Amino acid sequence: MNNPFENEPKILAWKRLVAESGSVIRSLNPIAVLRKNNGDLLFALVDAAIVSANGHPLPRYLFVRGDACLIVPLIRNRDTSEEKFLMIRQYRIGSGGLSLEFPAGMLDNEVAAPRKVALRELAEETGLTVGDSEIFPLCNKKLFSSVGASDEGIYYFGCRIEVDTAAWQILCDDIHGNPDEDEKISLVLLTRSEAEAEATSLQVFLGFHLFEAHRLK
Repeated sequence: MNNPFENEPKILAWKRLVAESGSVIRSLNPIAVLRKNNGDLLFALVDAAIVSANGHPLPRYLFVRGDACLIVPLIRNRDTSEEKFLMIRQYRIGSGGLSLEFPAGMLDNEVAAPRKVALRELAEETGLTVGDSEIFPLCNKKLFSSVGASDEGIYYFGCRIEVDTAAWQILCDDIHGNPDEDEKISLVLLTRSEAEAEATSLQVFLGFHLFEAHRLK
C-alpha cells in the first residue's frame, strides 16, 4: 500500500532538511507523482510554498528525486600492480547516448542508509562484493546536484579492491544491471585521463577530484 504523500520517506527527509535550514513550509501540494512497480515513490513534482529563514518566499516548484549514492572503485591487479578505475557504460534517456559513469543509485526509501545502498549498487552493477569496512566516504556531507530545482543530494564513496589477472580480465568486458529497471551495463577499466577524455557527467569529474583529495590526506 502506498504511503500518504507527505509521509513518504523521501518527502519526510526533504521536510527535515528544510526545517533544519530554518525555512518554513506553508503548504505542499503534489502536481504529479510517479511510483515504482512496488508502489514506492519514484519522482514527484510539487508546488511548495516555503518562506526562507530571512523571511522571503522561495520559488514554488520542486522536483523530488530523493538522495543518491555513488562509489568510485579503484582496482589493483595484484599480479601486475596495475591500477585502474572500474566504471560503467550505459545508454541514458537524458541524452539518448552512451554515458560513462561510476556505479551509483538512488536511496529510494532507504534515506538513512547511503553506505548500504552504495554496497548494493556496486554488487548489482559490477558483480563485486565488498564489506562495509572496505568503502570510505569521499566527502563528509552529501553534495547537491541542482539545489535550485531538485532535492537530490549525492553521497560519494570510494573503495580499493585487489584482484588477480583472471578477475581483472572479466572486469574489462562484462555485462550487468537490474533488468527490472531496464539496465544494461557494460564494465570498463580506465585510467583517470582515459575516463576524463570520454566522460560528459559532472559526477565523474567530481568523483575523481574527491577520490584524489582523499588519497592525498
